[in-house]
Amino acid sequence: MKALRFSEGTGPQLGEVPIPEPQGTDALIKVKRAAICSTDLEILRGYVPGYNQVLGHEFVGVVDRCDSNPALVGQRVVGEINCRTEPCTHPDPIFVRNHAARRVVLGIIGKDGTLAEYCTLPAENLLVVPEELTDQEACFAEPLAAACRIVEQQVLSPGDKVAVIGDGKLGLLIAQLLVCQGYSVTHLGRHERKLALVEGSTRHVVGDTTAKELAEGFDVVVEATGSSQGIRLALAVTRPLGTIVLKSTCSMVGDTQMPPWSEIGNDVVVQEKRIVGSRCGPFQPALDAMREPRILQLLSRMVDAVLPIEQGLEALERAQQKGTLKVQVTMDK
Repeated sequence: MKALRFSEGTGPQLGEVPIPEPQGTDALIKVKRAAICSTDLEILRGYVPGYNQVLGHEFVGVVDRCDSNPALVGQRVVGEINCRTEPCTHPDPIFVRNHAARRVVLGIIGKDGTLAEYCTLPAENLLVVPEELTDQEACFAEPLAAACRIVEQQVLSPGDKVAVIGDGKLGLLIAQLLVCQGYSVTHLGRHERKLALVEGSTRHVVGDTTAKELAEGFDVVVEATGSSQGIRLALAVTRPLGTIVLKSTCSMVGDTQMPPWSEIGNDVVVQEKRIVGSRCGPFQPALDAMREPRILQLLSRMVDAVLPIEQGLEALERAQQKGTLKVQVTMDK
């Protein structure tokens, strides 16, 4: 099968690799469409030391084989990316889903990803896609689930003033989801064109005076850039006793402007702010959210390019171009 791999030694490569053999309760999935996300691009920059596998974790596909649950065969599915390699008896189901010991993570840690013609996932990780969703829309299930994680974490209260920092892929999804959930959202970013993709938010183009203009103005701030500037801005606009939700992973390589821990820690301690990490989220609420017309409209607007797997290297290059939002890769002949 064709697959898009990356290793630190060779860089990204498109080539032929064996079709994966499902193990245990795994299903073999014929990938229909996959997407390139910011985590994939951070991997190219060194986010996962020693990385050497197939990229990708956002996808929609059709189950080709599943001995543990034959009813899934032929179903169009999306899948949660954390895979347990042994039983986890922790009483918290979210801990089990996101943080089980010795888990592997699809396309990120220890498990080949979805930028290939086939992939495998445990049957319990799969959700059947509603018929009314297109492949292009269903391919957003994973990042939209990450946005839903903020709601699942119950860091928001009715009446909260909420800021979302970042007009990239995840920032757009978070802002639109929270608007649709009924929150008052101020969306901060550097590009008016991107901010305008979200319906119902208050838009604010970030400039040199933004931190002073909006100082301590928000109860909850979602930082979705993973950059030094974004983290500093989040600290500045969060009120004392407020909450900062960190939503983006990033490579530690190359950002010489990242604030020192003393700058972050002193602000958090003195102002008694709360920092909450936020990672993978629930897929069913994400699929449910796609019934909302404003969500579907945003998903359509975010896709900047769709390329076949044969042009996988070009897809990676396009995804790294400044201003590009979502690039999807199709596997169908």
